[in-house]
Amino acid sequence: MEVKERKKELRKKIRVIDRSLTPDYCREASRIICQKITRLEEYKKASMVFCFVGVGAEPDTTAIIEDALHRGKRVCLPLCMDDTTMQAMEITDIDKDLVPGAYYDIPEPRQGLPVVDACDIDFALIPCVTCDHKGNRLGHGKGYYDRYLADTGFRKAMICYEKRTVAEGEIPVEEFDKTIETVVTDAE
Repeated sequence: MEVKERKKELRKKIRVIDRSLTPDYCREASRIICQKITRLEEYKKASMVFCFVGVGAEPDTTAIIEDALHRGKRVCLPLCMDDTTMQAMEITDIDKDLVPGAYYDIPEPRQGLPVVDACDIDFALIPCVTCDHKGNRLGHGKGYYDRYLADTGFRKAMICYEKRTVAEGEIPVEEFDKTIETVVTDAE
Protein backbone atom coordinates (compact mmCIF):
# COMPACT_ATOMS: atom_id res chain seq x y z
CA MET A 1 0.00 0.00 0.00
CA GLU A 2 1.25 3.47 -0.90
CA VAL A 3 2.30 5.83 1.94
CA LYS A 4 -0.56 8.27 1.31
CA GLU A 5 -3.07 5.41 1.49
CA ARG A 6 -1.50 4.11 4.71
CA LYS A 7 -1.77 7.58 6.24
CA LYS A 8 -5.41 7.82 5.14
CA GLU A 9 -6.18 4.43 6.72
CA LEU A 10 -4.48 5.42 9.98
CA ARG A 11 -6.54 8.64 10.12
CA LYS A 12 -9.69 6.50 9.75
CA LYS A 13 -8.51 4.24 12.59
CA ILE A 14 -7.97 7.26 14.85
CA ARG A 15 -11.43 8.68 14.01
CA VAL A 16 -12.91 5.42 15.32
CA ILE A 17 -10.88 5.82 18.53
CA ASP A 18 -12.02 9.45 18.80
CA ARG A 19 -15.65 8.36 18.98
CA SER A 20 -14.83 6.33 22.10
CA LEU A 21 -13.24 9.25 23.99
CA THR A 22 -15.60 10.51 26.67
CA PRO A 23 -15.86 14.20 27.57
CA ASP A 24 -14.64 13.35 31.10
CA TYR A 25 -11.55 11.59 29.72
CA CYS A 26 -10.77 14.49 27.37
CA ARG A 27 -11.17 17.08 30.14
CA GLU A 28 -8.96 15.19 32.60
CA ALA A 29 -6.37 14.24 29.96
CA SER A 30 -6.20 17.88 28.77
CA ARG A 31 -5.72 19.06 32.36
CA ILE A 32 -2.84 16.59 32.89
CA ILE A 33 -1.21 17.50 29.57
CA CYS A 34 -1.44 21.22 30.31
CA GLN A 35 0.13 20.71 33.75
CA LYS A 36 2.99 18.74 32.23
CA ILE A 37 3.64 21.37 29.55
CA THR A 38 3.71 24.24 32.04
CA ARG A 39 6.28 22.31 34.13
CA LEU A 40 8.69 21.73 31.22
CA GLU A 41 11.93 23.71 31.51
CA GLU A 42 11.70 24.65 27.81
CA TYR A 43 8.30 26.19 28.42
CA LYS A 44 9.35 27.96 31.62
CA LYS A 45 12.38 29.52 29.90
CA ALA A 46 10.51 30.56 26.75
CA SER A 47 9.61 34.19 26.27
CA MET A 48 7.68 33.50 23.01
CA VAL A 49 5.41 30.44 22.92
CA PHE A 50 3.79 29.15 19.74
CA CYS A 51 0.61 27.22 20.50
CA PHE A 52 -2.54 26.04 18.74
CA VAL A 53 -6.16 26.00 19.81
CA GLY A 54 -7.16 22.40 20.43
CA VAL A 55 -10.46 21.46 18.80
CA GLY A 56 -12.39 18.25 18.30
CA ALA A 57 -10.39 15.31 19.63
CA GLU A 58 -7.26 17.40 20.27
CA PRO A 59 -6.27 18.33 23.82
CA ASP A 60 -7.76 21.61 25.01
CA THR A 61 -4.85 24.07 25.07
CA THR A 62 -6.76 27.00 26.60
CA ALA A 63 -5.09 26.56 30.01
CA ILE A 64 -1.61 26.64 28.41
CA ILE A 65 -2.38 29.80 26.44
CA GLU A 66 -3.85 31.48 29.51
CA ASP A 67 -0.91 30.38 31.68
CA ALA A 68 1.61 31.77 29.19
CA LEU A 69 -0.20 35.10 28.97
CA HIS A 70 -0.53 35.24 32.78
CA ARG A 71 3.23 34.64 33.16
CA GLY A 72 3.94 37.54 30.81
CA LYS A 73 5.10 35.37 27.93
CA ARG A 74 4.42 36.41 24.39
CA VAL A 75 2.04 33.98 22.67
CA CYS A 76 1.50 33.32 19.00
CA LEU A 77 -1.00 31.08 17.26
CA PRO A 78 -1.22 29.81 13.68
CA LEU A 79 -3.25 31.61 11.04
CA CYS A 80 -3.89 29.70 7.81
CA MET A 81 -3.37 32.17 5.00
CA ASP A 82 -4.44 29.86 2.16
CA ASP A 83 -4.46 26.14 1.35
CA THR A 84 -0.70 25.80 1.91
CA THR A 85 0.60 28.67 4.05
CA MET A 86 0.45 29.29 7.78
CA GLN A 87 1.77 32.27 9.73
CA ALA A 88 2.26 32.79 13.47
CA MET A 89 0.31 35.75 14.82
CA GLU A 90 0.83 37.25 18.28
CA ILE A 91 -2.16 37.43 20.60
CA THR A 92 -2.49 39.21 23.94
CA ASP A 93 -6.04 38.21 24.91
CA ILE A 94 -7.56 34.81 24.17
CA ASP A 95 -11.12 36.18 24.23
CA LYS A 96 -10.57 39.29 22.10
CA ASP A 97 -7.96 38.07 19.63
CA LEU A 98 -9.52 34.80 18.38
CA VAL A 99 -12.18 34.44 15.68
CA PRO A 100 -13.61 31.44 13.79
CA GLY A 101 -11.07 30.56 11.12
CA ALA A 102 -11.68 30.99 7.41
CA TYR A 103 -10.15 27.57 6.84
CA TYR A 104 -11.69 24.68 8.80
CA ASP A 105 -13.52 27.02 11.27
CA ILE A 106 -10.77 26.49 13.86
CA PRO A 107 -10.42 29.48 16.23
CA GLU A 108 -7.47 31.50 15.02
CA PRO A 109 -6.00 34.98 15.44
CA ARG A 110 -8.02 37.80 13.94
CA GLN A 111 -6.62 39.75 11.01
CA GLY A 112 -4.38 42.69 11.86
CA LEU A 113 -2.45 41.15 14.72
CA PRO A 114 1.37 41.22 14.56
CA VAL A 115 3.07 38.50 12.49
CA VAL A 116 5.76 36.65 14.46
CA ASP A 117 8.92 35.56 12.70
CA ALA A 118 9.77 31.92 13.42
CA CYS A 119 13.23 32.96 14.66
CA ASP A 120 11.52 34.80 17.56
CA ILE A 121 9.79 31.65 18.83
CA ASP A 122 11.43 29.84 21.75
CA PHE A 123 9.02 26.94 22.29
CA ALA A 124 6.19 25.47 20.24
CA LEU A 125 3.31 23.10 20.88
CA ILE A 126 2.47 20.97 17.88
CA PRO A 127 -0.86 19.19 17.26
CA CYS A 128 -1.37 15.84 15.60
CA VAL A 129 -4.02 13.35 14.59
CA THR A 130 -1.82 10.69 16.17
CA CYS A 131 1.81 10.15 17.08
CA ASP A 132 4.15 7.59 18.50
CA HIS A 133 6.39 8.09 21.53
CA LYS A 134 9.45 8.61 19.30
CA GLY A 135 8.05 11.90 17.96
CA ASN A 136 6.69 10.75 14.61
CA ARG A 137 3.43 12.53 13.88
CA LEU A 138 0.50 12.20 11.57
CA GLY A 139 -1.29 15.42 10.81
CA HIS A 140 -4.45 16.06 8.87
CA GLY A 141 -2.62 15.79 5.57
CA LYS A 142 -2.35 19.40 4.41
CA GLY A 143 1.30 19.80 5.46
CA TYR A 144 0.90 23.20 7.15
CA TYR A 145 3.07 22.28 10.14
CA ASP A 146 5.68 20.34 8.16
CA ARG A 147 6.22 23.36 5.89
CA TYR A 148 6.21 25.84 8.79
CA LEU A 149 8.63 23.78 10.89
CA ALA A 150 10.98 22.98 8.00
CA ASP A 151 13.82 25.36 8.91
CA THR A 152 13.13 26.23 12.53
CA GLY A 153 15.42 25.76 15.49
CA PHE A 154 13.08 26.32 18.43
CA ARG A 155 12.18 23.55 20.90
CA LYS A 156 8.97 21.67 20.15
CA ALA A 157 6.58 19.47 22.09
CA MET A 158 3.79 17.48 20.52
CA ILE A 159 0.71 16.88 22.64
CA CYS A 160 -1.71 14.02 22.16
CA TYR A 161 -4.14 12.00 24.22
CA GLU A 162 -2.48 8.72 25.13
CA LYS A 163 -5.49 6.84 23.74
CA ARG A 164 -4.76 8.38 20.31
CA THR A 165 -1.10 7.35 20.21
CA VAL A 166 0.13 4.39 18.17
CA ALA A 167 3.05 1.99 18.42
CA GLU A 168 6.42 2.89 16.95
CA GLY A 169 6.49 2.01 13.26
CA GLU A 170 2.75 2.45 12.67
CA ILE A 171 3.06 5.98 11.31
CA PRO A 172 4.16 6.05 7.67
CA VAL A 173 6.97 8.62 7.44
CA GLU A 174 8.03 10.51 4.33
CA GLU A 175 11.15 12.64 3.86
CA PHE A 176 9.31 15.92 4.55
CA ASP A 177 7.63 14.68 7.77
CA LYS A 178 9.15 16.34 10.82
CA THR A 179 9.94 14.42 14.00
CA ILE A 180 9.11 16.31 17.20
CA GLU A 181 11.68 15.92 20.00
CA THR A 182 9.26 15.92 22.96
CA VAL A 183 5.97 14.03 23.17
CA VAL A 184 3.58 14.79 26.03
CA THR A 185 0.48 12.69 26.71
CA ASP A 186 -1.75 12.23 29.71
CA ALA A 187 0.14 9.00 30.51
CA GLU A 188 3.83 9.95 30.26
